[in-house]
Amino acid sequence: MHHWWSFFVVASLFFVGCGKRAEKEAVERAVNEAAERSIQLSLWHIMNYSGPREVIERAVARFEAENPDCKVQIQTFENDGYKVKLSVELASGNAPDVMFTWGGGHLKEMVRAEKVMELTSSLKENAWKERFIDAALDLCSQDGRVYGVPLDLSAVLLWCNSTLFEKNSISYPKTYDELLQACKAFRAVGIEPCALGNKNQWTGAFYFCYLANRCGGTKLFYDAAEDNSLFADDAFIRAGKMLRELVDAKAFPVGFNGLDDGPARARFLSEKSAMLLMGSWLVARVKAEKPEFMEQLKPIPFPVVAGGKGSADTVLGGVNCGFAVSSACKHPDKAVALLRCLTSEQVVGEWCEIGRIPALKTTPEQEALLPKPTQEALVALRASSSLQPYYDQYLSPRLAVEHKNTTQNIFAGVMTPEQAAAKMAEKH
Repeated sequence: MHHWWSFFVVASLFFVGCGKRAEKEAVERAVNEAAERSIQLSLWHIMNYSGPREVIERAVARFEAENPDCKVQIQTFENDGYKVKLSVELASGNAPDVMFTWGGGHLKEMVRAEKVMELTSSLKENAWKERFIDAALDLCSQDGRVYGVPLDLSAVLLWCNSTLFEKNSISYPKTYDELLQACKAFRAVGIEPCALGNKNQWTGAFYFCYLANRCGGTKLFYDAAEDNSLFADDAFIRAGKMLRELVDAKAFPVGFNGLDDGPARARFLSEKSAMLLMGSWLVARVKAEKPEFMEQLKPIPFPVVAGGKGSADTVLGGVNCGFAVSSACKHPDKAVALLRCLTSEQVVGEWCEIGRIPALKTTPEQEALLPKPTQEALVALRASSSLQPYYDQYLSPRLAVEHKNTTQNIFAGVMTPEQAAAKMAEKH
């Protein structure tokens, strides 16, 4: 009997053990099956600072809640590092499913290489297309077909510290000559006129873009984008000469060509500089870094040039955050659903709240959420007779790089305006 009992106990333990093992294996199998069912989407963007970063994270969380079978892996990058990384991964076939885009020439190159998915038919559903500002959607389109959805529209303005202007009885410059005078007046009282960190080149390029526009008008730029020999036009040479005049007037800090954008902004916020030529995204930065400075932040239009063909109300600007879907994406429907979440009404309201201008139509209630300086930037954007696109976003990647290099070289005094214009006009 004793042996039978021992056998029964051992057998029972064996079957219990088997049962637990079977149960564990079943759970593991279920987990693995769920993992296989789970759709993974990758999202890359450069809005990696306080404000925009959180708005995007919340939109993604809402998407995941609405799509429990889908997980989004977000990766953020610095501006220039992103361009390099994306081009490498696109070439090797490892592009993210959803990628950040500025629209313009950068997106057009990806369209030509068939690396991004067309979104035209998706935008027709539920009147999605009607929600976007036409000028912003145009920058994400080619030949009437849409390849990206814009979220942010920015205007570059001359941001002034109103306290420093008033305290020193200096007038806001309306003309280029008045800008030169203001620079000299600020230098005379020991204040740096214009904060500028041109290490990454695009910040200094704003000056050239505006001066060339004020000299030659917006149409000349569009014509030159189609036929780069037109970059030899006198308007571009004149713009380069004006850049040199600003350098000679000590408008910028010592060593500005090796200074980063962040430290330059810090100089402006710490009242070492009186002006900063920057996009309207500056407001979101100020709100996060030094909110009390908002009271002193006054945006004014870039000064006009005497005898120039450009309109005084033309604003330099463009799409500063948009999204495209990789043509290699295995789950395009889910990727498009994510784009809808990233451009939802809730996101538009939150975008206004952090001080950014949405590339989508806004209600008076949403606009009321915008900080006062951003509301002023929006007024300038709406009043503009034309939008001057950023050269480095609108031009082909090769010309965009050439533009940034030649402009930085004019600033540094190692290339004359004539040499820079000739370089831009070279045939390849």
